[in-house]
Amino acid sequence: MTILKSNYWKVVICIIIAVFADVILHILFVPRINYNFRPSILAEKGLILPAATAMLIVFFTTVAIVFVLIQKYLPGTKTVKGWRFGIAFGILTFLAIIEMNLVFDSSLLNELRGGAADGASLVLLALMLSLMTGTGKLNISQQNKLTWKPFVLVPLFFLIGRYLSYDVIHVLSAYTQKPWETFSWTLGIGIWLSLMYKLLREERNDIPTVIRAIRFGCLTFGSYWLIYNLFVLVYLQVSVLDLFLRIIIDVVFVTASIWIVEVMVHKTLLNKKTV
Repeated sequence: MTILKSNYWKVVICIIIAVFADVILHILFVPRINYNFRPSILAEKGLILPAATAMLIVFFTTVAIVFVLIQKYLPGTKTVKGWRFGIAFGILTFLAIIEMNLVFDSSLLNELRGGAADGASLVLLALMLSLMTGTGKLNISQQNKLTWKPFVLVPLFFLIGRYLSYDVIHVLSAYTQKPWETFSWTLGIGIWLSLMYKLLREERNDIPTVIRAIRFGCLTFGSYWLIYNLFVLVYLQVSVLDLFLRIIIDVVFVTASIWIVEVMVHKTLLNKKTV
């Protein structure tokens, strides 16, 4: 928080540049996307550009604050921290946008163009923030190893949470119309979230397992996932309750999976010390 206060003007500059770059990329390379769904009031009044720009500012500000708050404990040099953070969120954004194609029958190519523009801008934002506000490596001598655990448990829990949403709560999805595509996308997001946790896991061992899980599940992933999913309201008339149920279930199951992973890692470390 001290770093954020002392470098707020640098953070603001980085956000402005990244938002400007994203808007330019969208204007140049991303055609207008048509959806097989009711347009939002903003779309009907021709206000998509200013509304989307305002949401981008909120989105990039959220991501920037998360980076400043967690970067001190990320492994590597300042530049490495920027690459880790930027790639983690850039690829998540690129993959997540595919759900728009699945649910609303939009052009997959155009959606991927938009995801690529957003992802590249997030990488740019992370690199600028790392160079302007980043700190050096902690040089911790011992770090608990994750091994296989998150790469199995995080995708599994994300799948369980999502299929609970699809089949029981009936959130808006292409679960029945495109079962295999929906399964592949859901599994893919789960796998990338496990890799994200590997990239962004805090480089220290003095954090309780539940706090570590909450920091990643609710702060790092959850804050991003909230703003990202609310973006759809700029373009389409969808249920706000449906959106929040989707977000809450995703965040809860991802957080739970990380907590179980960390408990297992902690127990393994204790067992080694007692041998």
